[in-house]
Amino acid sequence: MNHTDGGRADRSRLRPELREMLEAAERLGTPSNDELGVARARAASEVSLAGHWDLKDELPPPLTFTLGDAAIRCRLYRGGDAKGTLLFLHGGGWIVGSLDTHDGAARALAKAAGSNLLSVEYRKAPEQPFPAGLNDAETALRWLITEGASLGLSDRVVVAGDSAGANIAAALALRARDRAIPLAGQMLIYPATDLAHETASTSAFARGFFLSRATLRWYIANYLSGADPTDPDASPLLAPDLSGLCPTLLVTADHDPLRDEGRAYATRLMEAGNAVTFREWPGTTHGFMIMAGITPAARELIGVMGAWARRSQSGLPPPCGEGSAAGRSRSEAEALDAPASVRLHILL
Repeated sequence: MNHTDGGRADRSRLRPELREMLEAAERLGTPSNDELGVARARAASEVSLAGHWDLKDELPPPLTFTLGDAAIRCRLYRGGDAKGTLLFLHGGGWIVGSLDTHDGAARALAKAAGSNLLSVEYRKAPEQPFPAGLNDAETALRWLITEGASLGLSDRVVVAGDSAGANIAAALALRARDRAIPLAGQMLIYPATDLAHETASTSAFARGFFLSRATLRWYIANYLSGADPTDPDASPLLAPDLSGLCPTLLVTADHDPLRDEGRAYATRLMEAGNAVTFREWPGTTHGFMIMAGITPAARELIGVMGAWARRSQSGLPPPCGEGSAAGRSRSEAEALDAPASVRLHILL
């Protein structure tokens, strides 16, 4: 279904506050990032993305430092004494976004999980295209495991990210498996998982829903810069083998061009025998995780992420809803075209 009516986006099923946000942007004629170009998009995003948050959670002052020869900027938040460390990779289409644009969400997630969180500002395209950002994420992960104890950090790591950051997190989990780097879990929030193909949701939400198809194509072209889009490091969904991965929390937004590839990745992870907690957030658009100043859905999501991370870092099974793979989760698994026998944990 194409969610347009006479050329206008059909937002009737969106949460009212998100619908109002999008309508206000239209009235102002706010240009998209692909229209702005790299430099102006970055400058605008530093203001607009950070401005979507509400009052920031109070935590001890974070420690900002750099890692490696690439001088990767990192920020460490002390959220509590829970076992484990979160490695967080921000979104922004591999071009925009920073430690500061996601500072509010990172603080909230550290507090919700009750654990330390290391936020990583990986290198960006087009100056540093694929796989530079992924390599930076791996550098940070290896540092956490081998050197993190110097800052009191546990080597029981859950990787997390939103959008482009979730794409990198998913690819990092594949690398970790192949290189025998232990992970406690991965949290993928509306991830880009297939940079080689477009889906029905790409067309259905092509414009008018925060992330447009034109902007998405611009992001991908700049990130890949001629690299093979079918490389599993760029498109985790296309990896030939997804078995043996860490437990996964995967969340999609139901009015998002990336919705279907997120669903597809959850399905393939389930079919490969991995423990997967899947949830699709109703009435939301891409980017809602960092919009606590606009929609309560942001903090609702971060609360779910925090609870899931606590259990994964403690070595406990991921939290389940009232259903199970043999019970209420069956309809959810079928909706994803996944067999009901897979180890599926769904939050209801």
